[in-house]
Formats: sequence, structure tokens, C-alpha cells
Amino acid sequence: MNSPKLRSLSAVPKNRRVFSKRPRSRAVSIGRQMLEGLLLLALGSGLLAFLSWLPQKIDAMVVVSEAIADLIRGLGQLLEALFGLAAVILIALLLVAGLLALVSGGFRLVKSFMRLLRSERPHPSKVINRRSRPRR
Repeated sequence: MNSPKLRSLSAVPKNRRVFSKRPRSRAVSIGRQMLEGLLLLALGSGLLAFLSWLPQKIDAMVVVSEAIADLIRGLGQLLEALFGLAAVILIALLLVAGLLALVSGGFRLVKSFMRLLRSERPHPSKVINRRSRPRR
């Protein structure tokens, strides 16, 4: 009943290293480290040179003020559009309320005319004797 894939418990070593240290990665060569340092220095100095040259071509205050003006204009247009949409919704609700009032008024008027026509013609075969009840 011993399968070849299973090992017996006595074959497992009693002292296992749980927190074994991984082999260290190779150290970066000196030439590569120097090249990376030089490239980073060139990138940093290039970016700083670009940022110092930029205000000569573009006035920063003009750019910021135009951006703020555009933002305010956009918010104004957004509010205007929202108010317009609210007005359209309000008009539509008033229209629906008016139509509903017309239809319900017409139905009530027709019902009242039907009751009036029924009450004017009493049927001779049906005589209704009602006793009067005292009011409370």
C-alpha cells in the first residue's frame, strides 16, 4: 500500500530551515552605476534649464489668469445649462399637471351628467320606499 510518490515521515529531515536567506543579487557594475548617475544629472539639469527658459517665452501670470477665467466661464456655463434644464423640467411638469387636470375635470363632468340623467328618469317598475332616519 506504500505508494512511490509518498515519503515516510521518518525520511523528512527534522531540522528544516524556514527562513533561509536568498542568494544575493549581483552587484551593479561600477561603469553602469556611473552611466546612470551621469544620465540622471543630465536629465535634472536639462529640466531645470527648460523651466528657467519657459517664463521668457510664456508669461506665467497670464497663463494662470486665463486658466482661472476659463474655469469661471465654464462653471458659469454649467450653472446656466443646469438652470435651463430645470426650467424645461418645470415647464414639462406644469404641462403634465394641466393635462391631468383637464382629463380628470372632463371625467368628473361626464360622471356628473350621467348621474343627472339617471336621476331625472325614474323607472316606473322600480319604486323605492325609503324610510327617513333621524339625524344624529
